[in-house]
Amino acid sequence: MKIESFFPGRLRVSSPLFMKQEAVDKIRAHVDSMDGIKDISVNPRTGSLTVLYDPLRITTQMLMSAKEHIERLELKGQ
Repeated sequence: MKIESFFPGRLRVSSPLFMKQEAVDKIRAHVDSMDGIKDISVNPRTGSLTVLYDPLRITTQMLMSAKEHIERLELKGQ
């Protein structure tokens, strides 16, 4: 997974994983469960995922935890 852009309140990452609907559903459920997430959008053609969040409620540590979860899915070949 590659971080394409980041600034407080918005994160965009890319991965071939985001081209697979089953994996996107799992990721969306995990990230959506975090308090402070405003919106999640996925572009399956480009393999990118954009998360809009409240930077006062979502810490960098929480974002890194979500990133690690997604990387574990990548390793499993989801």
